[in-house]
Amino acid sequence: MNALLGAEASDFFASFSADAEKAFHLNRARITASAFESCLPAVPALNARPFFDSHVWRYQASEDLHIGSTAMHHAGVLYSQDPAAALPVPPLPLGSDLRILDLCAAPGGKSSQLAQAVDGGTGYLVANEPNPSRNRILIGNMERMGYRNVIVTCLDPSELATVYPEHFDLILVDAPCSGEGMFRKYPESVGEWSEEAVTHCADRQRDILRSAAACLKPGGRLIYSTCTYAPEEDEEQVDFMIRELGFLPAVAHPAVTANALQSGPCSWRCYPHRFAGEGQFMAYLQKAGTPSDGSAPGRIPSGIDTPNRQQTEALKELFGDDTGKFAFLCRGKRIFLLPALPPRLPSHGLSLLGVTVAEWDDARKRYLPHHQFFSAYGASLSRTLSLPFEDPLLRRYLNGQELVDESGFSKGLGAILTEGVALGGFRAAGGRLKNLYPKGLREAHL
Repeated sequence: MNALLGAEASDFFASFSADAEKAFHLNRARITASAFESCLPAVPALNARPFFDSHVWRYQASEDLHIGSTAMHHAGVLYSQDPAAALPVPPLPLGSDLRILDLCAAPGGKSSQLAQAVDGGTGYLVANEPNPSRNRILIGNMERMGYRNVIVTCLDPSELATVYPEHFDLILVDAPCSGEGMFRKYPESVGEWSEEAVTHCADRQRDILRSAAACLKPGGRLIYSTCTYAPEEDEEQVDFMIRELGFLPAVAHPAVTANALQSGPCSWRCYPHRFAGEGQFMAYLQKAGTPSDGSAPGRIPSGIDTPNRQQTEALKELFGDDTGKFAFLCRGKRIFLLPALPPRLPSHGLSLLGVTVAEWDDARKRYLPHHQFFSAYGASLSRTLSLPFEDPLLRRYLNGQELVDESGFSKGLGAILTEGVALGGFRAAGGRLKNLYPKGLREAHL
C-alpha cells in the first residue's frame, strides 16, 4: 500500500480507525427520490441524506434503530449497501430493453441496482451465483425488492457461456477476490489473507472473465469490479481482457470520475481515506465488434407451460376477479410471472424465474400464494390497504397479527401498501384480514 499510495499511505492507514460509512440505494422501480425524501420525517432516527447521486443515500441511524427493521427496508424501498460498492453500477434508465448478466451476483446489492433498469421494461437480468447458500441469500433479496424481470441461476460461469453465447448487452463481473478493501469493515478477514489467496483469486477471475467474454455481444459493455487493492486482481485483469480477450477501454459514468482515483485508461479505485466507503476497484470495457440485436425471443422455452385447467381453476379461487390481470406461466409445481421471457433457459440450475405467484402444497393439496407475488404485483390487486410508514397498524402487520377489515373487502387475496409500495399480502374473509406476511420475516419485528 505504501508503494501504491506514496505520500497518501499514512492517510489510508489512519482511516482504519474511523467508523465504516453506512449507505443504501433506493429501489427506483418502486419509489422516486423525491417521494422517498417526503417520507423521511416519519423516520427521523434514520438521518438519511443523498450521497453521490440522488439514488444512493448515506445514513446515521441511532443505536435503537436497525435499518433492517424499518418498514422501508421490508417494503423493498431500499437496499443497505456500502457506498463504494454502489459506485460501479451506473444509474441506467428505467424500463430498459437491455439483456443484463450479473455473473457473480450474491448477495445482490449490485443485482438490485441492475434489476431496476429492466423492471417494467422488455429486458431482463440473469443473476448468477454458483454457491448454493449464497444463491439463497440472493433470491431472498430479489424477492424482497419486488423485482419482476429477474432470473436467478446457480451455475458455473462456463455453463452459462454455453447457454447464452454472445447474448447480453451488459455484463457485470463483481469477482470473488482476496477482499483487501474490506479489512476495515471486517477485521477478521485479515487473518484469511495470503499471497497464495491473491494468486488463486487472480486465476479464478481470468476463468470467469473468459466466460463473460463468451456471453457478451459484440459491442456490448462489461463492468469489472473487486473489493481488493491487489493489482494482480485489478489492473492486471484489465490488461488481460484488453490483450487476450479483445476488449476496448470504455468510459466510466460521471459519479465514478468525480469520486474515484483513476488507475488506468479505464480503471478506477476507491480508498477509504478519499471516499466515504470501503475499498473498491472498477473498470469499464467494451467488446470489440459490430453491435448486433442478438437472437430475437421466440417460442416459450422448453419446460415452461401455460396453466392447465386444474391450475387455472386454482388461480381463479386464489385471485377471483383479479385473475385475468396476469399472464401466468407454470414450471413444475410453481406458478410464476415473467414479463420478459428469454428465448432460452438453462436445463438445470434455475433458482428463480421471475416472480413466484404460488406453489403447490402436497400436504394441503392446493396452491399457496407466495410472498414475492405481493411484493411485485400487490399494488395491482383490487383489494389493497394503504398504511403510512409510521402507522401502528403497519407494525402490527409486520409482527404477524391479523387486522380488522374496516374496508369491507370481498373474500380473496389483497395487499398491504405503504407509501404506494406493496409490502405483503392478506386474505380477506369474515371481516378479518388474515396475515400472509412470511413467518421467517416477522421474527425481526417481535
